[in-house]
Amino acid sequence: MSSRLRVALIAIMSAGLIGLAAPAAMADTPQPTPTGSHQANADLMDPQCAVPPDRDLNVTTQIYQIASSRGVTAKVMLSMFEAGWVESHMNNLNCGDRDSLGVFQQRPSQGWCNPASLCMDINHATNKYLDQAIPNDRNNPGYTAGQLAQSVQRSAYPERYDQAEAKARAMMAEVSDGTPPPGTSWPTLKSGSSGVAVVTLQHFLNANNAGLAADGQFGPATNTAVRNFQSAKGLSVDGVVGPQTWSALLVTVRNGDSGNAVKALQTQLNRHGANLAVDGQFGPATTTAVRNFQTAKKLGVDGIVGPQTWAALIQS
Repeated sequence: MSSRLRVALIAIMSAGLIGLAAPAAMADTPQPTPTGSHQANADLMDPQCAVPPDRDLNVTTQIYQIASSRGVTAKVMLSMFEAGWVESHMNNLNCGDRDSLGVFQQRPSQGWCNPASLCMDINHATNKYLDQAIPNDRNNPGYTAGQLAQSVQRSAYPERYDQAEAKARAMMAEVSDGTPPPGTSWPTLKSGSSGVAVVTLQHFLNANNAGLAADGQFGPATNTAVRNFQSAKGLSVDGVVGPQTWSALLVTVRNGDSGNAVKALQTQLNRHGANLAVDGQFGPATTTAVRNFQTAKKLGVDGIVGPQTWAALIQS
């Protein structure tokens, strides 16, 4: 019997025994990794799944920001990057072993996401990983980062995570420069809050079709819009905008874009000294203001507003 068939049979027999279980191979019995293999688990388990040879920088940046906003330990962070590299080469895949999806190859059929599309929502997938990794780290202080990753992933190839440590650390270093450290405080907003942060929130919610007046007042309509957004993203539905809700709201914008997310950007840039019309048009003046802000904050100066620039704008 081939090694691949043995993996499949073990996974099928294990399916009824594991609750929120393996996103990838889902096998309790370790399998030997093919000698010299540099494949991600996604295409190792499914040769029809085309996995890029290197990370998606937007993906690594976003999961770093999400984990940082939750104040995770260094070991949890490393385990997450090891898992992401081994499973998908840090790419948000729409393929993998059986119904596995996303960066961490999470399986809808095993309870990781409902609907299935949430397994490809970076915020949802990362938080689902962390929801298991954080308590597992606390309860098993002697685990290596790779063992911690395995405690979440339940892979048929458990040794691969610790083997990926060097690559994981390189990816972490790439996205950590200029990123606010864990514990940096996002503004917490809730019913009764007011001010520029609420205006920014309302523009973000309007980018998700909330239809709010951006008046800076966190009233009943904003509370309902926040709860609807949290529900849609699989977050805790409490009407309070904290780190996880902020991270889910962020949208990467750049020159030529338009809409409510650009209005959120212009609102924040004006808070930092720009003098822009909040018109939702990402034109030359907005590009210049973004580059000036990135220079001042020692970020990568590219004029693109992704998770690192948003975090510096909103958290500062």
